[in-house]
Amino acid sequence: MAPRCGLRFFSAVISLQSSRMDKRVFYLGIDVGGTFTKVALIDRSGRIIAKEKVSSQGFSCKEAFLGSVRKCFADMLLKARVPAPSVRAIGIGLPGPVDPERGLVLSLTNIPGWKNFGLVDFLRRAFSIPVFIENDANAMALAEARKGAARGFSHALCLTLGTGVGGALIMDGRIYRGPMFMGGEVGHIPVVPDGPPCDCGGRGCLEQYAGNRAILAQASRLFGRPVALEDLSKMARKGHGRARKIWQDVGQRIGFAAAGVVNVFNPQVIVIGGGVSSAGSILIGAIRCALRRHAMRQLKGKVRIKRAQLGHDAGVLGAALLAKEKIEVPR
Repeated sequence: MAPRCGLRFFSAVISLQSSRMDKRVFYLGIDVGGTFTKVALIDRSGRIIAKEKVSSQGFSCKEAFLGSVRKCFADMLLKARVPAPSVRAIGIGLPGPVDPERGLVLSLTNIPGWKNFGLVDFLRRAFSIPVFIENDANAMALAEARKGAARGFSHALCLTLGTGVGGALIMDGRIYRGPMFMGGEVGHIPVVPDGPPCDCGGRGCLEQYAGNRAILAQASRLFGRPVALEDLSKMARKGHGRARKIWQDVGQRIGFAAAGVVNVFNPQVIVIGGGVSSAGSILIGAIRCALRRHAMRQLKGKVRIKRAQLGHDAGVLGAALLAKEKIEVPR
């Protein structure tokens, strides 16, 4: 009798554990990039429990994108031992303007064929759960506000310095999008009136001076040869005069633009992320100096400047948190 009773007890425990597991809640985040797309599964606490990364090559075909996401989803569920019905919603961060209310991708940077594409309906039909979309800079800002450098602040400006300059605003603890969903585009603040034309249609935008393409072009002119971004940062840290001058110029441009945002929106903290931020203290110092020079007297020295804390996970975590908050947080 003892072995049989033990078997019944073991079966009951397994059944109870499975029941409890089925009651757990998870959210799927997708961070679509021009080169790679990241997919992550988070629990209700916002902890990433599984993640995958795939090439974005071929994503001009929507079915290729869907196939990659489906495979990542299945692989993560298997690894994390999560039943599919426990995943409540999907959040997606995209590198370009989106219309979250209608679920449309207005255009997608570096991936053709997505103009005015109804991505929410497309994925909702495939997964049969709610889907929410957001600009990738906004997703990064949400992650830093909830789990990273801007945690504890209700008003924040977040900048992602990479190929371009992405910007996002957190106001009263929420993403500020604006009536046309273009709020926070700090990279397109004009900093030089007659500067070079920008893809946005303006001229002299911050992105033309603080994006990594512009930085590397300036370094190539000064050194007479191509210089990698990482090498430029290392040279500056070692005291190389020309390398330091490049980063100081970049920081001054960023600080000048940020001062305008500070004067209008009065954020408590500025979070700097992206590959360009690896320049570290010399860049942050130049931003801080320019901010003190150009911000209103009452705000000088009162806005904290911090490096982003979440690294490469910020975008995908922010996308998943977007889904979680849409489902769980009453509006």
